[in-house]
Amino acid sequence: MEHKEVSEVLEVPPRYPNFEQTAVKKFWDALEEGRLITTKCQKCGKIEFPPKIICTSCYSDEIEWIELPKKGRIYSFAEMNVVPRGFSPPITVAVVELENGVRLFSHVIDASFEELKLGDEVEVDFQEMSWFDYKKHTYFVFRKGKSE
Repeated sequence: MEHKEVSEVLEVPPRYPNFEQTAVKKFWDALEEGRLITTKCQKCGKIEFPPKIICTSCYSDEIEWIELPKKGRIYSFAEMNVVPRGFSPPITVAVVELENGVRLFSHVIDASFEELKLGDEVEVDFQEMSWFDYKKHTYFVFRKGKSE
């Protein structure tokens, strides 16, 4: 049997769900509008992020959509030198605790690792990104706010 060398590697993107067909489509629509929303259980009050269709605390399906605060503080952060496709290393990522206590993870787009410190104020912003399905989607990022 003769072996042939492969001169070209074909990339097959992973199959992400079509956002139009997900139960949390409202989340993606809100991002397009420049709003960050998530779900809150009407029974026990737990705020979920990312949004869920069932409460992970009491398992109720009595869920409402709420707007999240736009400001928060850096809880933890790191510099990434190995980054997903579409980014140029290094990038700074952070866990941000919003004013209501919800913690989110995302990219800090206007400050380097050296410019940040724990407790810095940041604000949610929105940026168009290319995902593996090669479509553009709006996603939330953080911008450094004014230090107090």
